[in-house]
Amino acid sequence: MEKPLVSYVLTAYNIEIFIEESVKCAFEQDYENLEIILSDDCSSDHTFDIMKKMAEEYDGPHKIILNRNEQNMGISQHMSKCYIDLAGGEIIIAAHGDDISLPDRTAKEVEF
Repeated sequence: MEKPLVSYVLTAYNIEIFIEESVKCAFEQDYENLEIILSDDCSSDHTFDIMKKMAEEYDGPHKIILNRNEQNMGISQHMSKCYIDLAGGEIIIAAHGDDISLPDRTAKEVEF
């Protein structure tokens, strides 16, 4: 039986000091059928630049979707855009720019 597609959605806004570690944790997820959405809400710092560089350098098994809002939408509208418009998974894992996740987070949540 094929595992369901999961969308690991990482939303961020002006959190450049933590974003690299958070994206790294997303990339290290050991669940196989995974898309990772990296979405920035029009940060005024280097948050998006870091996300973009990491996405460009990523050579792992997961599909990467990179998004930057043209204007700041605020947390609720930003998350809604990601979950409704960008995510294609049957299950959504919510993460934010300062979240640190163990590599088995997605697999454990799907199993649960």
